[in-house]
Formats: sequence, structure tokens, C-alpha cells
Amino acid sequence: MTTDHTSNPELTTFLGHAQKLVQSGRGREAYGRAMPWLNHHPDDFSLLLFMARTAISLRQYTTAVDHLSHLCDQEPDNVDLLIEYAMPLTYSGRYLDVEIILDRAMVIMDDDEKTLEAAGAYYSLCNFHEKARNCFEKALKLNPDSPSLNYNIGVCLRYLGDIDGAERSFQKARELNPANAEVVYLLSGLRRQTQQSNHLEDITSMLETIRGNATSEATLCYALAKEYEDLGEWEKSFEALNRGAAARRSTLKYNGQQDLDVLKRTAALQTKDYLASPARSCDAKGPIFILGMPRTGSTLVDTIISSHQDVFSAGELIDFPNQLKIQMGRVSADNPALARDKLASSLKLNFRELGQGYLESVKARIGPHNYFTDKLPLNFQYCGLIKRALPEARIIHVHRDPMDSCYSIYKALFRSPYPHSYNLKELAEYYVGYFRLMQHWRDAMPGQILDVKYEDVVADHEGQSRQMIDFCGLDWDPKCLDYRSTKAAITTLSSTQVRSKIYSSSIGKWKHFTDQMAPARKILDDAGIPYTT
Repeated sequence: MTTDHTSNPELTTFLGHAQKLVQSGRGREAYGRAMPWLNHHPDDFSLLLFMARTAISLRQYTTAVDHLSHLCDQEPDNVDLLIEYAMPLTYSGRYLDVEIILDRAMVIMDDDEKTLEAAGAYYSLCNFHEKARNCFEKALKLNPDSPSLNYNIGVCLRYLGDIDGAERSFQKARELNPANAEVVYLLSGLRRQTQQSNHLEDITSMLETIRGNATSEATLCYALAKEYEDLGEWEKSFEALNRGAAARRSTLKYNGQQDLDVLKRTAALQTKDYLASPARSCDAKGPIFILGMPRTGSTLVDTIISSHQDVFSAGELIDFPNQLKIQMGRVSADNPALARDKLASSLKLNFRELGQGYLESVKARIGPHNYFTDKLPLNFQYCGLIKRALPEARIIHVHRDPMDSCYSIYKALFRSPYPHSYNLKELAEYYVGYFRLMQHWRDAMPGQILDVKYEDVVADHEGQSRQMIDFCGLDWDPKCLDYRSTKAAITTLSSTQVRSKIYSSSIGKWKHFTDQMAPARKILDDAGIPYTT
């Protein structure tokens, strides 16, 4: 950890008081009080470091980046400082800068377990998984019995498709720390469990020792539900799922009505006439947005399309929502009346700047590729704005049977950002909001969105693949039929399934739980949304 240093006694005294404010939960006040000191001491190392760390605690990552950039200019060979700098860069989405900073640190650092592990973690968060693996492997040579290192390299190997290697690493991590629920959860997900080989006894035993730890309880219950499902023990599976979902929901502060209001108002504001009106936009044919609800086959579609020689899979990018926030902030600054109405401010954007900002932010990750996929599911909320900013971009909406979709989402343990997925009523209500917004986009922008149904891809892989490639304006590439050979890292919950042959076993699976899924069925029925019975 970087240590601070200053030669000004008065500033040292102030920093001591300011640190106490931060520790008492008054970080914003502490940062504000530090600003006058910064005006008089703009290069003071200790002050800049305090302000950077305080900004990080307030999740003001862009501000923290500014302070740490100044510090790294002062001490360019300070490895601890470079590693610390990587954190706000990562959460600002500046992945190329993270790579540059970490590459520099790797050149000048002495082999140190904790530093290598931290570097590996940030490489991994920024999708540089080969470099992350190298860091973890070096660190493991220094401490082969580290539970966290064995866990981290297991996650990395899973993303890279080395299932056997991931399993060995997770098993070692579990031996070193038997109480780690996350390791058991990941082990359960690597393979289809059988009567002869499963973790049911271990999971059940661990659940008996859980007291007041909702996160671990949820993690273990989702693992238990998955294993019971593998074995065809449907009632036990859903019982575990309900317990896990309730535990996870108890950890979240979520107002579902706010989300539903946003979806409804988006459609009300972005009318057909508005979307057809002229807008200064950015001409770029490269982006291919793959969107919809999660767990609908979007990773499969992404892998098929990105198997094309001219297409790069950029993964689930947060760049468009981030650029949207930046542009809305500029609109609000010019028109304070819009500051509290983000949806209204989104209609007043400079769409050329939005498109250019998005393309600039992803440039580092896509490299020389002209075409790339962005498969963030929640971009379905922004179809209208995407087309205003990037009219030549392609939008592919992946969907599946509504009840299968609801079940698939309900049984998934997301780290973020789907708080509606842990209660069947909230989930179904959100699904209705999503369904109606997608109907609106189709009506308001006819011919601009390609609907791809997962069941159709399973039934006619080549036909659907050709349709998608044609929609993207690309010539046919036979590699799209050999998508399983992809070397790209896959970081979604589907990372193991998508490397397997296309399977139909998940189609209609919700029918094993017709009674248990009744709350969701009623809401879909009342909304007039059809599903297969």
C-alpha cells in the first residue's frame, strides 16, 4: 500500500482531522474541506493521495483518476501507486489505460505475491485474462497454498475455457478454505452433476452451519438447486432456489416500481415521430448491439457472430450507458431544469458526441476490428438512443419463451445488475415492462431491430446464423458454424455451456415447475403475453 508523505505540519494536522471525518462517514465533507488546501498545495503527495482515496470511497472514480494521474507523474516507478491507480481506472471503464499502467508495473516490480495478485485481479476485471493468468501463476509459485490465488486463477481459467484446469484450482482452493461457499458454487457450475459425482452432501452440511450470512446462504442454495436440477429432482431444486432467492433478495434495497416507471416513460417520451426526426449522429457501421433479457441465449448469438473473421466480441460493455450519463450531465449543466429529469434530458443530447464518445471509449478493446459486438443485455432500454447516436449500428434482440426466460433468470445468481430477479412477482412484472418496451421499439423503428429467438437458433443453427450475418451487412463466413472453437474469453454465466454443442434441454424446462412458477404465470397471463404451455 502506498504511504503518504508531506513536509507541511499544518497540512499534516488537517489530514489527520480529515481522515477522522472519512472514518465517521463524512467523506464528502472531508473532501470539500480539502479543496482549499489543494488550491495552495496542488502537488502535495499526501494531500493528493488522501483526496484520491476519499474520492474512491465516494465512488467518484473519474475524480480519483485525476488525482492519481498527478501522483503517478510524480513517482512513475512507484509500483504500489500504479496498482492503486488501476482501481479507479478499472471502474471508469478505461481498460486500455489499466493495461498500460499494469504492464508498466509488471516490468519494474519485484516478484511479490500480493502485488501480483492485485495486478491479476485488475487485468481480469478488464478482460485481459491471459495477462491475469500470468500474474496468478507467478504469484502461485511464491505461495502455492494461497486460497485466494487458487480461486482467482480458477475463475480466470474458467473464462478461458480450461474447465479441467479451473476444476483443479477450485478443488485446491476448497481444500485450503473449506468454508468458501463461492468455490463450491463455481465447482457445481463447471459440469453436469451425476448421482455418482456431486457435491450435495457437502453443500447440505455447509448450509447447516450458516448463521446470519445471507450471501453465503444464497450462494450455497443456488449451487444446491443447480445440482438437484442436474439430477432431475425438480421439487428439491425449486425449494433450494426459493430459499436462495429469498436470501439474496434480503440483501438488496430495490424498488421495482421505479424501474417499471422508467420503462414506461421511455416509451412515452421516445415516440415514433421523435425517433424519425432528424438528428446529428455518428456514421459508423461497426457496432453490433446484442440485447434483451439475460439468460436468453445472447452469449450463444454473440459467439456465433463473433466467430466471423471480421467481428470482434467486446463482451458486456458498460460504455454506452456510461457515455449516456456523461452527455446527460452536460445537458443538465446547460439546463438546470433538466437536472432531475434524466429521461427528459436524454432527448436533448448531442447524439453525434454520444456516438463518438462511445466509439472512442471502446476503441482500445476492439483494436483494428471494424465490426464488434456489444452484448450488454440492459441496452434494450436504449434502442432508440442507440439509433439516434449510431444509425448504422445493428441491433439484435435475443429472446426466448417468456416462461422459460423467467425461470432461467430466476435460477441465476447474478452479481449485478438484476435486483428484480430474486422474487417471481418482481421478475414477471419487470418482464412485462421489458416486453412492452421492445414492442414499442419495433413499432417506432420498423425494420431496425432483428428479433432472434433462441429456440429457432437451436432448431436451425445455420439458417439463423446466416440471417444474423446478413443483417449485420457481412458476407457469410463458415466459421460461424464452428463457434465452439472460439479462443475468446467468455465471462458470463454461460461460459461453460456456450463451449458445448447447441442443446435443446433447456427449452420448456419451466414446465417442471408449473405450480411453483404460478405467480409469474398469472402476471404474464394478465398482461396478455403468450408462452408455450
